[in-house]
Amino acid sequence: MIEPILQQVCYHEGRGPELQAVRYATQGKSIRAVEYFNPDNIELKHLHFVKPQVYMFTPEEVYNSESGVDYWAKFRPAAIISLGKSAWLESFAQQHLARCSQFQIMFYDQYLDIICEEIIFGHGAFQSAA
Repeated sequence: MIEPILQQVCYHEGRGPELQAVRYATQGKSIRAVEYFNPDNIELKHLHFVKPQVYMFTPEEVYNSESGVDYWAKFRPAAIISLGKSAWLESFAQQHLARCSQFQIMFYDQYLDIICEEIIFGHGAFQSAA
C-alpha cells in the first residue's frame, strides 16, 4: 500500500526539507539516520532508519518517477512516502527483506530511497545507541 508517513514532522512546500547530515554506522557500512530542517523552521530533526538494507540518493535534476503518479502532489505536504513492497524492493534477494518496505524521502535538492523496516522520527541531532 502506498501512503504518506510522518507528514506532521517531515513535510514539503514544493521543495522538500533541507538535508543537514547523513549519519552512518561504524566505518560507514550502513546508513543510520538523516538530520534535516523543515522548510518553515530551523529546528533540527532526524529520521532514524530501523534495519536499513539498501539506500540510494538521487539528485533532483535526474529524478524520474517510474509510476507516472505524482505522489508528492497527491499526498502533499508529506515528504516521506511508503511505497511498500515496491518493484525496487522485489528486485533484491529477499532473505533479509520480509519485514521491510521501500520509503522515498524528498529533500530540497535530492531524494532518498531506502529499504528498511521502519523510520522513527526524533527531535534534534541523531544520537546513536551503538
